[in-house]
Amino acid sequence: MWLGVPVIPTPDDEVVLPGGNVGGAVRVGDTVRRPTGPWTPAVHELLGFLTDAGLRCVPRVHGIDERGREVLEYLPGEVVPVGVVALTDGQLASAARWLREYHEVVADFPRGPRRWRFADRALQAGEIVCHHDFAMYNLTFDGDELVGVFDWDVAGPGVPLDDLAMFAWASPLLFPDDDAARMAHGLQVLADAYGTDPERLLRHVERRLTDSCDRIEAGQRAGDEGMLRLGERGEPASTRERLARLVVRTDEIAAALTHA
Repeated sequence: MWLGVPVIPTPDDEVVLPGGNVGGAVRVGDTVRRPTGPWTPAVHELLGFLTDAGLRCVPRVHGIDERGREVLEYLPGEVVPVGVVALTDGQLASAARWLREYHEVVADFPRGPRRWRFADRALQAGEIVCHHDFAMYNLTFDGDELVGVFDWDVAGPGVPLDDLAMFAWASPLLFPDDDAARMAHGLQVLADAYGTDPERLLRHVERRLTDSCDRIEAGQRAGDEGMLRLGERGEPASTRERLARLVVRTDEIAAALTHA
């Protein structure tokens, strides 16, 4: 037993899943197997809490296999490929509505200290447990409807707008060389569906992505294998460069919001 959940025997029929820049994952039947870390007990506690609360789109925890990997429910649906197909307005809105629902549910999660991937502390005033990588590559859809949210490894303390800002950044909606009106439209769709001010969301992106870059670098210095793999892909340097080019256009995009 580990964390009060059963040890699941390791089968032979494993299918490597695409993505997995941080941890890697394989599918075995109706389950997904992924590496664990010191943060896994907190993540499993979180997922169990969300499941018990009846929140949809969250994978159930089934235990740990004989190789020490977590065993999670496989979530059906389609992952929209980044840079190949854009999310529809319906998909953006569905994801933003779910995110608001998640934030309302997780507000009741016990606030005591836990070892998260990037933090080892209790929640502070105004904080919740954020997903912290709520991006199109970690979501599955059935048409326009969100049906799955996975890869919770970097969950931890944050403010609600952190998740929405990450989604705006990694949908992807915000590219420095893109048309300001198109970016403003996407921000408006997200803000309307979530229930927040689009300019406030836009101006939070710099803080959220700067924090993300700082966490990745701290993980690399600490020898976190997942963060080191991101380093092999040029992170966080590429994100810092893209962010710097976006920030200088913030006022232009904000002005376009009045016409979104």
